[in-house]
Amino acid sequence: MHAKETHMKVRTRWGMLLCLAAGCSSTAGGSGTAKIFVVAEASIPDGLDPGTGDENIKDGWAIRYQRFLVALGNVKASRTVAPGEVLTDPTVFVLDLRNAPTDGYVLRDFKDVAAARWDKVSFDIPNARPGAKRLPPTTQADLDFMTSKGYSVYFEGTAEKGAKKLSFKWGFRAGTTFADCASPENLPGFAVPAGGTIAVKPTIHGDHHFFTNVTQGAEITERRAAWLEICDKDKNLDVTLDELKACAAAEAFPQKPTGPYDITGVKDQDGDGKITAYDYVDTQLRTLGDYQGDGECPTRTTAP
Repeated sequence: MHAKETHMKVRTRWGMLLCLAAGCSSTAGGSGTAKIFVVAEASIPDGLDPGTGDENIKDGWAIRYQRFLVALGNVKASRTVAPGEVLTDPTVFVLDLRNAPTDGYVLRDFKDVAAARWDKVSFDIPNARPGAKRLPPTTQADLDFMTSKGYSVYFEGTAEKGAKKLSFKWGFRAGTTFADCASPENLPGFAVPAGGTIAVKPTIHGDHHFFTNVTQGAEITERRAAWLEICDKDKNLDVTLDELKACAAAEAFPQKPTGPYDITGVKDQDGDGKITAYDYVDTQLRTLGDYQGDGECPTRTTAP
C-alpha cells in the first residue's frame, strides 16, 4: 500500500472519529456544512509498483501515469427519513487527477445543512459535454480536449518490466452514476456536525483496469498487467485502443481455474459481438468511483 494512500485513509478515519465525537449523527437540530471534495487515490500520482503486496502488480510490471483526466459532478445527497430534503449540484467538472492538489479539488460547500445523517449519496463520472467547468491546475486545454472527445476518463501512461517499456493513451466514453455511497466502515453517506464541517470525498482510483475481476463491493482481487504486452499486436511498444478491440479477452485474460482472471461481469461495451480487452477496460472504468478513500458506491448505472 502506498504511503500517500495510507495517510489519506488515516485522515478519512480520523475525520470520521472527530465527526462522531461532535455528535454528527444526532438529529437533535442545528446545522453545519458539507464540503464536497474530489481526491485521487495514490495509484494515480504515484503509479503502481510490482511486488507481492495487496496493492502491487503481481506479474512484475510497473505502471506510471503521465496524464489522468476525469469528468465528475452532479453530486446529490438526501435523507431517507426526510425525502423532501435534497442537496444537489448539477455542475460537471473536468479534473486533472495526475496533478491534483494534495487535499483534492473542492467542488462545493453545502452550507446550513441539517445536522443529521445524509444517508443517500451519489455522483456521476459522465461523458464530458460543452458547459463542463475546470478547477486549477486543470488547464483549458484539458477541458477542451475532454469535451471535444466526449470522454469520461482519459489517461496516458507507461508499463515497464525489465528492458520492456510499453506506452498507452486511452480515452473512454464510460459515463456512470455511482450511488448508495458508504464509507470504508460501511456507514452510509455522511453525517453533518452541528456548527461544523464534514468532508465528503468521492475518490477516483487508478488501478481498477488492472484488477483480475470486476469487483462489486469489497475489492478482493489481484492486479496484473501482462495483458498489455499480449495486446501489443504490432510489437511497436505502443498499445492502442484499436489493438485492445482486436485483442480477445480469452487471450489477454486467462480465466480460472488455469489462469488468474474471472471476467464474469464484463460486457460487450462496443457492441461488436465479441468480448475483448477493450470491453474489459471499459467495464472496469465504470467502477472507478469510490468514496471516502476505499468506501464503495455499489449501485452503478449508465450516465450520459
